Amino acid sequence: MRILLISCRFPTDLKQDVQGTFRRFNLFLDALKAMAQLDVLFYVPADVDCSVDAIATHQKALSEHWGAPINLFLCPQHTADNSGPKWQRQFAPIFDYRAQGNFVATSAAKQVKALETCLERQPDAVFCHRLESMTPILQTQQTLPPLFFDLDDVEHISFARQIRQPPTRLITKLYYLQIPALWWGERRSVQTALRTFVCSQLDQQYLTQQGRLKGVVSVPNAVAIPKPQSLCPEPTIMFLGGYYYYPNLNAANFLIEQVWPQITKVRSDAKLIIAGTHPENIRSYHSRIPGVEFTGFVENLDELYARSRIVCCPILSGGGTRVKIIEAAAYGKPIVSTSIGAEGLSLNDGDDVLIRTSAQGMAQACIDLLSNDHLCQRLGSAAHQQASQQYDRANVIQLIQNHVRAALASNSTVNVPSLATS
Repeated sequence: MRILLISCRFPTDLKQDVQGTFRRFNLFLDALKAMAQLDVLFYVPADVDCSVDAIATHQKALSEHWGAPINLFLCPQHTADNSGPKWQRQFAPIFDYRAQGNFVATSAAKQVKALETCLERQPDAVFCHRLESMTPILQTQQTLPPLFFDLDDVEHISFARQIRQPPTRLITKLYYLQIPALWWGERRSVQTALRTFVCSQLDQQYLTQQGRLKGVVSVPNAVAIPKPQSLCPEPTIMFLGGYYYYPNLNAANFLIEQVWPQITKVRSDAKLIIAGTHPENIRSYHSRIPGVEFTGFVENLDELYARSRIVCCPILSGGGTRVKIIEAAAYGKPIVSTSIGAEGLSLNDGDDVLIRTSAQGMAQACIDLLSNDHLCQRLGSAAHQQASQQYDRANVIQLIQNHVRAALASNSTVNVPSLATS
């Protein structure tokens, strides 16, 4: 059996490209590589070398990194033409989601042709990672094999939340006019797919009940479960993210500028670790705020979590579920989060996590945990147990395989080999 995987998340640095979207793609890749030979099509930024020799080099590196032979195909992303009238650039995204943001990158004839070239290899199934990978699928006139679609963020919800974040201006509010077209693109994609995967039962219920869409199943984000760590005695609070991603950047600004000053008024000895790539995008990066450490990319997560007494997730926008919270729970760390940060996860306020909606509430929760070992240990132990039961990577990989095999078995055009013989 042959499966074609399509994604725009091309890992240019196999060491550092380990953020949430890469992890989720790798989760599905690990599940599917046990079932089939993989063709992988990446739509890549314009500065990525797509020559025959470069593709061969990338194919060898990725095959070794993923532990499976792949056939690699690269196609440059489309660049929007901004030479037309300004009114046209303003209004086109209102009527066509393909003219919005990242979706422009896969919307032109060249990207559709790259898909069709891969389809000529007659894959038995296609897996599309995120909505932008579905854009050429919706445009091709070729007959498609059974299609699987990972909608890890319900994009129109995530977009609406992003618009609400400051600073808001008149031009920002006009972006609300783009939401119906984006929702239409999501609906068309789900309707085209044999199965659509989402991160949580909350998203599944929304799409099936309010959206009245079929074939939507929940496949949670997942991590390999480490041994829980002992409680860190130092008064350290940690936030981990990639700060090229707006929800993480806005969360870091909120944590440093609004939450942190309230904590240090009570605990002047507290330390704040801001971990992750591109910290230079954070407003206060060059301000040398006392007690705040910017680590940049951290290779050894065991050491990072060992240094952290509390993990904070002050996310104010975005969608899907946060791998950073699942990971912190797996390490047995007490977690303080906003409601959006913990959305869709099987973690209950007061039992497995402390959920607070304001800067003052988050600050007080952190202060309480800095001085209460028993509360830290109770929350961390409960979080680890939930992570082990709900978000163990090996179990989720098996769940994906079960969903794919059941869907393909119901489709009489595909002969599905058993895992034992594939």
